[in-house]
Amino acid sequence: MIKKLIKDAVIELLNNTSNKNKIGLITKKHEVKLHFVPVKYRVFGGLLQSLNIQFGNFIEVLIHKIVESEKNLEIIPHLSGKKNIKLSLTENTDSIIDKFISNSQNNTDDKLTEKFEKLLNDIIREQKQKVHLIENKHDIDCLFKDKKDKKYYYLEIKYNDDHDTGKFVDINRKFIKTYAGLVKELKINDINDLKPILYYFNYKRMKGNIYVPEKNYISRGSDLFNKFFSIRYEDLDGYLKEVSEDKEIIEIFDNLYKKIRYDE
Repeated sequence: MIKKLIKDAVIELLNNTSNKNKIGLITKKHEVKLHFVPVKYRVFGGLLQSLNIQFGNFIEVLIHKIVESEKNLEIIPHLSGKKNIKLSLTENTDSIIDKFISNSQNNTDDKLTEKFEKLLNDIIREQKQKVHLIENKHDIDCLFKDKKDKKYYYLEIKYNDDHDTGKFVDINRKFIKTYAGLVKELKINDINDLKPILYYFNYKRMKGNIYVPEKNYISRGSDLFNKFFSIRYEDLDGYLKEVSEDKEIIEIFDNLYKKIRYDE
């Protein structure tokens, strides 16, 4: 099932990428730029970059589907995998999160876990208030409940830990603020009832996280699979490699290149 899901999704991504309108838009963008690399090669590179971005989105969908297939886990359907969901933060909650992010940039001591868990407790306390609310839209990558321990788990899913400094700050800020919004939405009263996890599909680590503790709140590669899923990460990795070498997939890539290089 997972293997077919992966292949079908990749074919859909490739077909969307080879859309004439998309190629035309990228071509117009590059035609007005001075560059020593020929336009057609820049267009092809742009399409490959678009595929990389879309594949990151596909990983979110894939993890969501895997959670749905697990008999011991329960997806929260009205929130999980949804985009632009309105969540409320009190003004104090918003302020203490921003302050935490700012302070973390200037502090590299070894008490990050202690400070982070204090922040989570402060968020739970402040989110019980019903006044001075700020409502913003949030993307919720994956939210599920473990039927055994009755706890909620919120996943912020990233393909790679390779974001630049500015975006890295935004990812962590968004991660914490989405957690805060879910605290109010789910009426969480205890830090153990909702666990936020920043999950990287690959093991690559660009740098240490100064905002979220690596232990307990960041998961990489097979860690998430070993803890929650019956499917093995190694099997999924194998499926992805098989799909990348599939004759049908390679042919689509070859045809995409010909379409751009030779205007076919």
